[in-house]
Amino acid sequence: MKKTNLLVLICCFVGSSIAIAQKDAATLYFKDGKQLRGMAKLVNGDQVKFKKNKGDKPEKYHFENLEQAVINDREEPSTYIYLETKKGYFNVVRELEIGIVNLYILEQTGYSSPMFVGGANGQMNMSNGNYYDIKNLYVRRGVSGEITHLGSNQLFSKNFKNAASEYFADCPELITKIQNKEFKKKHVRDIVKFYNLQCNNQHVVVLKK
Repeated sequence: MKKTNLLVLICCFVGSSIAIAQKDAATLYFKDGKQLRGMAKLVNGDQVKFKKNKGDKPEKYHFENLEQAVINDREEPSTYIYLETKKGYFNVVRELEIGIVNLYILEQTGYSSPMFVGGANGQMNMSNGNYYDIKNLYVRRGVSGEITHLGSNQLFSKNFKNAASEYFADCPELITKIQNKEFKKKHVRDIVKFYNLQCNNQHVVVLKK
């Protein structure tokens, strides 16, 4: 093998190894101020499985004890927090936008269990389990404001245009863009960015005092 080709092969191998090593790199921030750096992934809906090094035995930490978990599981690191999406009911959500208004997404994926259903002949038949991918959007003003469900990708979710128009009612310019469909549900991050940058003059003045 030529020296040049060997060098290219080594570089590719090293680059691939670094990419693999960094894929689930994470930092856990605990409520008591402690931090752990290593590798992690979300498990069981409200826990994170963590290990400092690749060969270590993993440990599980519940989000009740975490301020946030930052995991390199996408093109950009994701920040996960524990949020009370309904009164008394908490979920792990991913931060999408942070500002005067914060935007979060709750992602739930998996397979529903097979079940028996009645057939036309009166017999009970076993149905196949189905894969589901549910995404719910939530917004909150600041770090302690009320959580509002803005919509989801489910068939029977609330009307996004009406919900967004009501939530951002103090910004007429944004409402116009939502009502004329310049901004749709797929542009929700742009909607929140627009509000935080263009519709919050009164909030900025208060913050600067």
